[in-house]
This record gives sequence, structure tokens and C-alpha cells, in this order.
Amino acid sequence: MSPMWQAAIVFLSAFGNVLLLGFQSKLMRDNRWFFSFFTSWGITLAQFGGVWAIANNHLGVLPLIFISGWGGSLGIVSAHFLYQWYDLKVKRAKA
Repeated sequence: MSPMWQAAIVFLSAFGNVLLLGFQSKLMRDNRWFFSFFTSWGITLAQFGGVWAIANNHLGVLPLIFISGWGGSLGIVSAHFLYQWYDLKVKRAKA
């Protein structure tokens, strides 16, 4: 696998994992069990992608940490905006 593809997988898995973990936290706080069930499957898939990319690491440790850090940081910020959208469009529409 080319280093560019591996970097993309590392970034996307870190982004997806942290995004879904942040979103999951807010869902659980609001007792949204149904959505939490499916979000957990997404977390599992994102973590599997990260483990796979680390196991096949050809980037080196420092680039791997740097790319993963950017993915996770952008993921948690995105989780905040995703939950705001969910709160306005989905949750309140059902209330």
C-alpha cells in the first residue's frame, strides 16, 4: 500500500473514531439507545481501520501520530457540530 493511502486511512479512521465517540457520548447522555447501538458499530469499524493501518505501518511513528492527532482533533470538533445538527433537525422534530 502506498504511504499516501495509508496516511488517508489513518486520518479517516482517527477522525471517524473520535467523531463517533463524541457523538455517542452525547447520545448516551440523552438516553438515545437505538442510535447508540448503531453508532457503536461505526466505532468498531473505525477502530478496526486504525488497527489495520498501524499493523501495516510504513509511515513511521511520528507521521502516524501527527496524522492521527489531526484526524482525532478534527473529529471531536465535527462531533460537536454533528450533534448540534442532530439536536435541531432530528431530536426536536420528534419532540
